[in-house]
Amino acid sequence: VRMVELLRVDDRLLHGQVAYAWCKNLTVNLIVIANDEVTKDQAAKNAFALSKPAGVNLVISTVEKTIAFLNSAKGQKYSVLVLVKNVADAVALAKGCEGIDAINVGGIREHGDSRRYTNAVCLDAADEEAIKDLAADGVLVYAQQVPADGKTDLAAMIK
Repeated sequence: VRMVELLRVDDRLLHGQVAYAWCKNLTVNLIVIANDEVTKDQAAKNAFALSKPAGVNLVISTVEKTIAFLNSAKGQKYSVLVLVKNVADAVALAKGCEGIDAINVGGIREHGDSRRYTNAVCLDAADEEAIKDLAADGVLVYAQQVPADGKTDLAAMIK
C-alpha cells in the first residue's frame, strides 16, 4: 500500500476544490498540511479544520515533522494526501520520504519573477531548477488542478 496517495503543491493549501475532488478520487483518510508557518497561525488552522471533508482526519505540521511521521510505523497506517504551499517543501518531502514518485502541482499564483506554465501554475527560476532535479531523479512533477483534468508534465515544459 502506498501511504502517500498524493503530494500536492497548492499555495492555498486546503480549499473546497482540493478537499472534495481529491478526497473523493483517492481513498485518503488523512490530510496532512506540511507548512512551517501555518503551524503557528491559529486562525488558519481553524479555517483549514472547517474546510476538510467529513470522515477525513487533518494534521497540520512542520515539513520536518511531516517527513518523520510519514517515515514512521504510525504514518504507514494511513492513506495520506499531503499538501504543501511551494515547490521547495515538496522537494524536501520527496527527498525525505520513501515512495514519493510523483508531485502534483495544483496551484501556484504569480510570485517574484515567475512565469506562467498553465492557467493555475506559475514557476520561478528556483522552482524550475527544483523540478528539473526531481525529474532527473525519476520523480514526475505534473500540473493538474482536479482529477478530471489531464496531467501536464512540468519538467517537459521547462526549457
